[in-house]
Amino acid sequence: MIAEQMNSDASPPRPFAATLLLLLLFTVVCLPTGSVFGLNVKTILFVIYSLWFTWFVTTNSKQWPTPSEQIFLGIFVACLCFWGLIAIYHGEDDTGQILLELKDIASTVLIAWFCRFFLRRRLLRPESVIASVVSAAVTVGFLKLLLILAVLLFRIDPVRLIESVFGQGSLVSGEIGLGLTRLAFSSDIVGSFALFAILCPDLSGIRLRRGFGAIGVVMLLVSGLMSYSRYIWFTDLFALLAALVIQRRLKVLLLSAITVGIVAIASLDVIGPLFVQRFSSEQVSDSDLTRIEQSKALWDDIEARPILGKGIGQHAAVIRNEQNRYSYELQWMSLLMQTGIVGIAAIFVLIVAAARDLLAVRNPVKFWLAGLYLLWLLGSWTNPYLISSFAGATFGMFLAIFQRVRMIGGEPGRVNAVPE
Repeated sequence: MIAEQMNSDASPPRPFAATLLLLLLFTVVCLPTGSVFGLNVKTILFVIYSLWFTWFVTTNSKQWPTPSEQIFLGIFVACLCFWGLIAIYHGEDDTGQILLELKDIASTVLIAWFCRFFLRRRLLRPESVIASVVSAAVTVGFLKLLLILAVLLFRIDPVRLIESVFGQGSLVSGEIGLGLTRLAFSSDIVGSFALFAILCPDLSGIRLRRGFGAIGVVMLLVSGLMSYSRYIWFTDLFALLAALVIQRRLKVLLLSAITVGIVAIASLDVIGPLFVQRFSSEQVSDSDLTRIEQSKALWDDIEARPILGKGIGQHAAVIRNEQNRYSYELQWMSLLMQTGIVGIAAIFVLIVAAARDLLAVRNPVKFWLAGLYLLWLLGSWTNPYLISSFAGATFGMFLAIFQRVRMIGGEPGRVNAVPE
């Protein structure tokens, strides 16, 4: 569906390890959970990829990780071991919880690192990485549309159907009116950045045929609406605005605003109650009370061990999820509780390092991209986005966008200036 921009510059052949990475990116974003009919597809694919990557670098001496890359991997593994031992020291006797969070953190960082590895060596084009993530986000939107049609036409229970395939806890659901059910997957926020990539081809390099582009946008908007998340709605609006301003489509922006206004007024009696209900004081207070309860428990532990934290895999007195007791909606606070000030400082260093190419750009577009990047990071203040395999793919997508923007100097018109 997604046609990548091509140019005539010579480029090294893409190794199979790079192609397999694109499949991994698609899978971790597309699947609501790691499992399909009880088989943990994400973990299996990640292990296969890691082994194939190891074989690739050992049989291609020119592609062996540089000293700085080796030092980073060594420090990263040492940090994981250090905070895992701290968790044991502070009384976490369930090593399964420690290993589960170690896996989540490792998949986040390593998937992004794999993307950077191939992007820096020009073995993968930035457009390829972006296209893989965008395709997965569009597929999620298509899946939701099919489920909506199944509900309206055949009265199928979408929640039961999804959980029968992907397992329990694969989505957040609930009645939202008009006979529809909320369908919120953990990776839904990626759709906002995919929306930006489709609508801003001069920066992303993703150029679709007009019909496919329109279908992709519709699928992503449907996915965002059905997530029934205020934060995702806001991020979608920001992505739309940023893309249209960067592409200098001010007339389209004005026309879109007028059209949305007319449609909203015409369908106020039908659609209006859905949005009003989502922002109602009752719903907002219910979700906020849950987070307030979590924050108090987390803060008690933060104050008790502010420097190094309680360790990876640890949890506070309030437990959000019995299966993954270390997971909280307030993910930034939970990471501060687990790793302390030292660990959060290390995470901030990684976040800034990932934006190095963007910081080097001298063009106003960097502020719009920085806004998108910031929205991605801030989302984990109230939702567990930051530590997961799809988070690694999202960071990989941002790395690709930032590198491409630096290559073209931030000039939207220079779409053919990306060297191989």
